[in-house]
Amino acid sequence: MRKEDTVKLISAEGFEFVIDKEAAMVSQTIRNMLTSPGSFAEAQHGEVTFPEISTTILEKVCQYFYWSLQYAKCCSHPYLFLSFDYVTVSS
Repeated sequence: MRKEDTVKLISAEGFEFVIDKEAAMVSQTIRNMLTSPGSFAEAQHGEVTFPEISTTILEKVCQYFYWSLQYAKCCSHPYLFLSFDYVTVSS
């Protein structure tokens, strides 16, 4: 796979997820960063850093991108189970 066909998503801890660009484009926000005419740094380097998203959450986000890409055009899709046992909510 060519580098132009992938995007690197970087978590708050610095863990890097290299995923298909098509999967990353499921997110409108990431799509705007990578395709806008304003030349975001993300578009130039093919990397998007999420300083406030943990590795475990970003991993689930990446899984969702692939799930959505696979089942977006299908009228019948399996249930996507996301376990949030590790999520801590602080006030």
